[in-house]
Amino acid sequence: MPYIIFLIPALLTAQLIFTLVLTKGEICPGQRGRVHKTLPVLVLGWVLVIIQLPLAILPLLALAYFTIKVKTGKTRDAGPLNMLSFANGLAGLALLSVLFRVNLPMAGLSLTLGAALGALLAHTLLTQARTRLQAFHRLLPFGGFAGAIVSLPFLVWYLSQFDETALASITSVVIAALVAMVVALLVWTGHLMLNKKANRWQLLGAFGLLVVSSGLQLSLF
Repeated sequence: MPYIIFLIPALLTAQLIFTLVLTKGEICPGQRGRVHKTLPVLVLGWVLVIIQLPLAILPLLALAYFTIKVKTGKTRDAGPLNMLSFANGLAGLALLSVLFRVNLPMAGLSLTLGAALGALLAHTLLTQARTRLQAFHRLLPFGGFAGAIVSLPFLVWYLSQFDETALASITSVVIAALVAMVVALLVWTGHLMLNKKANRWQLLGAFGLLVVSSGLQLSLF
């Protein structure tokens, strides 16, 4: 199964969070410019998607257009937000085109674990941009935690289709995937438990672990 099954929902989730931040978040001109600076990361993500799904050229072009048009210095200019919304819609179509090709357990896992990856990616980029949106910095870890936990029943659903011999052969992979996920979630939410601010290295570490877990789970399909 191609990696885009997780990458597309992750990018869409991150874009939706960014859209909410740029339209509803109370951010100063400096923060807005720094958020704009992180957009190329999402554009690069869509470049990776195109390798497996040519249709992804549509959300890539829309997001790239928005990225080029916005200012990266101190600015109150929000840029062509309608183009960002258009990019979100095109990303949704790309996701649907992939989900229709997979079975129900894989589709559920894609939406839930992919959303957790996207929330963590957005949290990392917002932290890199030094935003002071405390509500987002508190809610995103909880949202991602919920997405990761909700993904587990879909994994169990898929594994229930294996016989005992097949299950025995993949047990180590399943355990490694779950351990990586649990550690990723603990690292991600660690700043909340310690009542500290999140830092980018902590979030990058959590993101790396969650990517490893996703890759291990993907290898099962």
